[in-house]
Amino acid sequence: PLRAISPAGDNVHAFEYDSTAWLQLKTEYRAIGLRMPCCEADAIPKTSRRGTAFFAHARKGDCTTAPESDEHLYCKYIVAKAVQLAGWRAITECNGQTPEGEEWIADVHCEKGASRIALEIQMSQQTDEEMQYRQERYRKAGVRGAWFLSSAIRREPIAHNRDVPAFRLAPVSLDRTPELLDFQVPLDEFVVGMLTRRLKWVVLERNQPVHIECMKDTCWACKKAVLQVYGHITNIEIGEAPPERWIERYYTEASMSADLEAVLEEVTNDQLKAVGLNTIMKRRLVRGKQTHWPYCNQCVHCGAPQDNHFVGERLRAAEADIDSGDLLGLVPINRMIQLPGRWVFDPRTEDTAEG
Repeated sequence: PLRAISPAGDNVHAFEYDSTAWLQLKTEYRAIGLRMPCCEADAIPKTSRRGTAFFAHARKGDCTTAPESDEHLYCKYIVAKAVQLAGWRAITECNGQTPEGEEWIADVHCEKGASRIALEIQMSQQTDEEMQYRQERYRKAGVRGAWFLSSAIRREPIAHNRDVPAFRLAPVSLDRTPELLDFQVPLDEFVVGMLTRRLKWVVLERNQPVHIECMKDTCWACKKAVLQVYGHITNIEIGEAPPERWIERYYTEASMSADLEAVLEEVTNDQLKAVGLNTIMKRRLVRGKQTHWPYCNQCVHCGAPQDNHFVGERLRAAEADIDSGDLLGLVPINRMIQLPGRWVFDPRTEDTAEG
């Protein structure tokens, strides 16, 4: 709708005309012989009720191209103008194909040097699987893709995804420039920012402690005092009271091995050793037999494995004896965890950051 083809095969874009030039084209188009890119039918320049310039079929005929809503046409017009403002070449309703021959049509195809980006305005229902499929077609063709989705079809926030950038449009009204709902930035400014490296993918980290459950004990081999590790808690901050245990723990060889394996998923042996705790080892044989429960404490002093059977007995006794409460405790270990990445738009950032 925003593009026609001249007799010489050149693209004629409606968004490249000012109001005066568009009125003149309306009087001259019959002599020029403009054609629609979808089916080569004669093209007529028109103006929507919002004032958006576009091309229409002189006769629809057998063309199977689906009609676009005024809102879709309006957003596409704004995006194409913004692409030009950012210094890129914009081609609307641009068709292409993957090396395997899969065809695609981009609402607005952006080109600058060797870079190519397809910008899609999605006003109708589309599953995430379909969007992923269409994005994969672009990737195979060497084209990056980004999506603008109507909030009427995506009311909930969109999960941030670097591979499939997708952003929600606030309800589109034809009397004002649409905004990005989750960024509160006008659509045209957002598109310019995308193409001038002001939209960035940011991966954040935060310090989150894990509390290691431990028991005061003595190594059977070297007779030195040790802190036997038997579990961990991640849902409390330093200084907070630990949650009460509502489920009785039996400290079997199987459960202790599983709990120690889970500890190693949160912290390293170097971190355990740094705060005076036993490390955790994995051994193939226990009491001369192959085991399915290989994880156990390893003495921080002499390296001797601490048998889960006997450590479990002492843990059960310690929990049952109200006078031995000081034997059990929590040792916090600070670690940096990576949070899910997200898109950040900074209108004040110059063209210096990695896009």
